[in-house]
Amino acid sequence: MSKKSALELLDTWIAELEVSVGKSAAAAAPAQVEKAPKAEKAPKAEKAPKAEKAPKAEKKAAPAPAADGPLNVNALDLRVGIIRSVKKHETAEKLYCEEIDVGEEAPRAIASGLVPYYTLEQMQDRKLIVVCNLKPRNLVGFKSHGMVLCASKTNEDGTSTVEFVDPPAGSKPGDRISGESLTEEPLTASKCDKVKGFEVIAPDLRVDENGVARWKDIRLVDPAGNECIAPTIRNGPVH
Repeated sequence: MSKKSALELLDTWIAELEVSVGKSAAAAAPAQVEKAPKAEKAPKAEKAPKAEKAPKAEKKAAPAPAADGPLNVNALDLRVGIIRSVKKHETAEKLYCEEIDVGEEAPRAIASGLVPYYTLEQMQDRKLIVVCNLKPRNLVGFKSHGMVLCASKTNEDGTSTVEFVDPPAGSKPGDRISGESLTEEPLTASKCDKVKGFEVIAPDLRVDENGVARWKDIRLVDPAGNECIAPTIRNGPVH
């Protein structure tokens, strides 16, 4: 075998050295540990949808008023009554205190300023017309639950005449008196008070030239159509 030249020996030695260094480096390099994949985050739980609020209950419409438009005489609860007992007021010299049967379970206590015009004997068992849907009023300590309907006139000498408007002869306690051909029902006492029913209607209550009770030109009649009449007063107001 021929001897290698110095240059060839050097090349061989370098090659061997490179191989040797490469192997050492490979042995010394720590094995790279593959990183474990990150655990995937659990998906966020979806929020439950908010419960829809229940719709607010609609406010109930206010009840319709008992009467619409202009009032007429039927707004007043006029009934036939009869005086079952009567006495003079203890302190008010012009007042009578009556118990009047208007067809209810018990008579109504009513005060009337009629002492100057009727005696106790004339008042007892008298048939008359009562306004029944007025708010109770205290009259000199006496609680009055209505009023009686009377006609009046001023005499030539300046004195006054006041007398009951008489209901029809065949009528009985509790019979309603209303405007002829009118169909409206009476207001409740609270509604009548609120709209000042009597104050609105009373100026047009009167007796005509025959003593027939009217509201404007409409006769006041019982369910049978019989009219109400003042005994002697003609062309006078009713209150």
